Amino acid sequence: MAAYDEAYERAYEALDSALLIIGRAVPRPSVARTVTGEAYRYKEQSPQQALVLKCVRMLSALQALKVLLNHRLVLDAGSMMRISDEIGHDIMFIAGPILFNRPPEARHKQFLDEFFQEEFGARNPLLSRNKRDRVSRRHIRAYNARTYSAPDGDTSKAVHVTELIDGVFSGFIHGAGAHIMDSFDGLDFQTDLSPGSHPLVAMEDQICQYIQRTIMAFCFSAMAIGRQDVFDVLYRLNGDLFDEYGELLGASSAQSRPRS
Repeated sequence: MAAYDEAYERAYEALDSALLIIGRAVPRPSVARTVTGEAYRYKEQSPQQALVLKCVRMLSALQALKVLLNHRLVLDAGSMMRISDEIGHDIMFIAGPILFNRPPEARHKQFLDEFFQEEFGARNPLLSRNKRDRVSRRHIRAYNARTYSAPDGDTSKAVHVTELIDGVFSGFIHGAGAHIMDSFDGLDFQTDLSPGSHPLVAMEDQICQYIQRTIMAFCFSAMAIGRQDVFDVLYRLNGDLFDEYGELLGASSAQSRPRS
């Protein structure tokens, strides 16, 4: 536990600083009138602004995951892992055209339009909930596999593996029976598992992967937003904390906080 606690603290400090910088690197939100009152909104609704918002959500998910594991709430920790995975895929999808200097596809516009869409129309909120035109997860997985895989990589396998992982963790979101059974200790159901219980240890063993994935998602976002300096700091931190397979390394004294 102590090892991942240190990795989390170092990563959180760096990511929190990075979020401050990239949040100020895009046009700022302004006050807009919505059906529920005045609220801050991005007027431009650019890919870079979407990346900032996705980074906010992903860092929040990492914080929540840490808190939930500290309280041994495995079922909700699993939900956070699923949410984090999906946001990471979204970041890769949004950033892809910018990072690889390729024209965005029609689905990128569809994604941004839906992402920034208000929940309600201009009329009575009870009668005017807007319909959503989401890009399917299948299309997002396929784009990411095509775009980020090596030229000789097996994109179909990459899509299949990602789909499998997403499917397994979706059970925590939807409350699948097999997932809820993780809370049974042999005698009774417990929402907060006992220290050392197998489902809890299995979750704790995975948190470092989510720290690493969050760092890399921020790296993609920083590059797409044009903050090479933030990318450099986070990429060094990633190499300082994790090996090429995402396994935790020993602590190091390298600088790990971006500067504005």
